[in-house]
Amino acid sequence: IPGTNGLKGLQLDGRFVCAADGSLPNTPDPQEFGSAELDRDTRQLLLDFYRTHTGMCPQDRKQHHALPTMTRVVADVLLKHETTFKGMLQRLQLESQADDMSFISFIAETMFRDDTTNWGRIVSLVAFGAVVCSRLKELQRERCVETVTQQISSYLISEQHDWLLNNKHGFVEFFHVEDVESVIRNALMAVVGCAGIGAGLAFLIR
Repeated sequence: IPGTNGLKGLQLDGRFVCAADGSLPNTPDPQEFGSAELDRDTRQLLLDFYRTHTGMCPQDRKQHHALPTMTRVVADVLLKHETTFKGMLQRLQLESQADDMSFISFIAETMFRDDTTNWGRIVSLVAFGAVVCSRLKELQRERCVETVTQQISSYLISEQHDWLLNNKHGFVEFFHVEDVESVIRNALMAVVGCAGIGAGLAFLIR
């Protein structure tokens, strides 16, 4: 292969691996591959979802298999808790926020401050991001939608990595039922009060 100085190589998970003696590399750690796959899946799902949610043109590839479930669940959350999310958005004063959307990370950290993680809480964070993305489109700041995706996916991948890795096959199954209201309601009650998003937003705008 050109540029490898005669070394034989193997393309693994997007990385070029070569062995000096011409043999195949050692078998990679399955846990490492699982983590890499999780990272890609998380970013792809969120990007597909936020682009679809805001009506932006989809990328020229097959969309994530969990997208229909994510779309249905988040739509249900936004409908049933519209007033709550509108209140969050108004307090954020998004039109004055910088393009780096760095406040997203702070909100995410606030939502999980009590070290409790479940799918309901993760979906609540994704739904919050959806509200932000919709408002960004209204403000003609579609360029920031991908930044929101990066902020949320980076938080989940870094701070919730172990939990997601242990539950990576559970999202579609967990939200297979039509009514997930009790799960989401408990999640919102945990994060919108004085110790949750409310406190986070108050900190941002004080």
